[in-house]
Amino acid sequence: MQYNKRADGQFEPLDQRNIDTGMGLERVLIALNGGTVYDSDLFTSIFAQIAALSEATYVDQPKAYRIVADHTRTAVFILGDTYGVTPSNVDQGYVLRRLIRRALRFAMELGIQEGNLANVANAVIEKYELIYPELQRNRDKIIREFQAEEARFQKTLSQGLREFDKLTISLENDQLDGRAAFKLYDTYGFPIELTMELAKERSIVIDLEGFKENFQKHRELSQAGAAQKFKGGLADHSTHTANLHTATHLLHAALRKVLGEEVAQKGSNITAGRLRFDFSFHRKMTVEEIAATERLVNEAIAEGVEIISEEMTLEEAQNTGAIGLFESKYGQKVKVYSMGKFSKEICGGPHAANTADLGTFKIVKEESSSSSVRRIKAILESTDALRYPENHS
Repeated sequence: MQYNKRADGQFEPLDQRNIDTGMGLERVLIALNGGTVYDSDLFTSIFAQIAALSEATYVDQPKAYRIVADHTRTAVFILGDTYGVTPSNVDQGYVLRRLIRRALRFAMELGIQEGNLANVANAVIEKYELIYPELQRNRDKIIREFQAEEARFQKTLSQGLREFDKLTISLENDQLDGRAAFKLYDTYGFPIELTMELAKERSIVIDLEGFKENFQKHRELSQAGAAQKFKGGLADHSTHTANLHTATHLLHAALRKVLGEEVAQKGSNITAGRLRFDFSFHRKMTVEEIAATERLVNEAIAEGVEIISEEMTLEEAQNTGAIGLFESKYGQKVKVYSMGKFSKEICGGPHAANTADLGTFKIVKEESSSSSVRRIKAILESTDALRYPENHS
């Protein structure tokens, strides 16, 4: 029985007499039925797909089967999320890359041919799509990212293995120093787990403390960049910068209309002379798409819509359809900026008072920022472009 202690020191039974153990459905299922999570029917169809592609059976290689299935399943859910995390060497993207590349490593051990991990990902989608419809909605993106990451991994794997051989062929005391281990990560995209597995196969010890020191320096730079992204990347709070900040919201909304809802903000940097906006997308935009995006932003500006700021809870904001990033860093209350029916985002400001204040929006460059992330640089011609021409690059 569970009780609540009253102000007078007496205890009374709680209305809800249950305990949140944090076990989750899968662990409860196994506690009742015995075995492991991998013995449940959640993995049956996924293992069947691996077996169809593999040269080894589950009985022969249970560890490899489990890693391929579990890592692929986790990566599918990350890629299927609304906010568009993609593989990279920083932040959440680094975790995703580690998952996919470790799954690929063990898929190779099973003899699964190049390009087939996406078929395992598809089996995961088919297993869960009725309960998690976003997996079906984002199927093309999920499969595309698996294929792209595998192609990148295969391209760098041979180079990395050659470098690993070069680093370890003449080691003293069979120990790989931390700087060399970090080089494999930083230069060749090898997660430390992969380096450790290769080292273990050859009875080589890795200086993990040295690796952690190098990695910590890398992470501090990454965190500084993430903090700047969360602040919106504004150089100052001047009128010109506020106008360009408002323009990034219109640009974000326009890109989602032109390219699809898979587009999500990945970062921004705004000076008084230009905006730079990074967003998730898998290819170069066409001339027609750039022109359409620019046109939509200028149409929104021409409407002269008042920019409304409202304060509400994060849940209320999401229920209104507001777009927002970095939810874990929000407080209990958030600000939502609305620009008519065109744009609604969670943001800290500052912004223009009316879209008519912005002038004419012009995209000056569209380019790659990183893997599956594009970058747009733009100006407001009738205002900032005349005052700050040196900042448009």
